[in-house]
Amino acid sequence: MIIGLTGKSCAGKDTVASMLPVDRFEVIDVDAIGHEALAACSAELREAFGPGIFAPDGTVNRKALGPIVFSCPEALAKLNGITHPWMREETMRRARKAEEEGRIAVINAALLESMGFVQDCDEVVLVTAPYAVREARAMMRDGLTEEAFRDRASAQKDIGLSLFSSGCKVTTIINDGDENTLSRQVSFLCAKI
Repeated sequence: MIIGLTGKSCAGKDTVASMLPVDRFEVIDVDAIGHEALAACSAELREAFGPGIFAPDGTVNRKALGPIVFSCPEALAKLNGITHPWMREETMRRARKAEEEGRIAVINAALLESMGFVQDCDEVVLVTAPYAVREARAMMRDGLTEEAFRDRASAQKDIGLSLFSSGCKVTTIINDGDENTLSRQVSFLCAKI
């Protein structure tokens, strides 16, 4: 079984993922795979964005790349066109391995829809939180300014929109700040899977 786990920035996908029992669920963090993709696709990224996005050690400097892609839809599309095919292939390889081992694969990805993972999922869990809550989390966790978070949120405005018309079963978890309520929702989810 494959479950998609998605939601906008700072909605709490990672918190939900951390609450899933590790003996039953194999969480595949697509953001982490994205970091691997930056290394695997570095030549293409250098050609597309120039040497300014690289740290002195030759790795991609995500803090230099982020403002470029989150403030320009064309740049974000270029980045996604380079990294997403590699990320999708690696994610599905890990999901198939988890299934072979008798575990439930959980694809934790903000871009679950746009990367085409929904069609591979038996069920999708959408984690939501109010904009103000997500903004406060981003400012505290990532040190983002209101403007930087607004750019990031704008780039993610389509997340969740196509899920309910996809034909895939969707469960919504509301993460509005109360950890006990969130934990109960995750426990209920686990019990019904």
